[in-house]
Amino acid sequence: MKLGKRKTAFLVQGEDHVGALVRILEKLAKAKINMVAMDAVTAGSRRFGAIFWVKPKDVGRASRVLGAR
Repeated sequence: MKLGKRKTAFLVQGEDHVGALVRILEKLAKAKINMVAMDAVTAGSRRFGAIFWVKPKDVGRASRVLGAR
């Protein structure tokens, strides 16, 4: 199996409802951090999960803005 370059991704989980990701997107936009890609799924029982990427130069700033652990 051929692997690509290492990428850092952010994982978000929470209660599924309309606009569930808006707060995260607003924080990134306010900090002028562009999201490269996102994929999200519903998990049933009103739960969701999402994974997204930002440019490598923005990973540290995005982590601080979002309070990532």
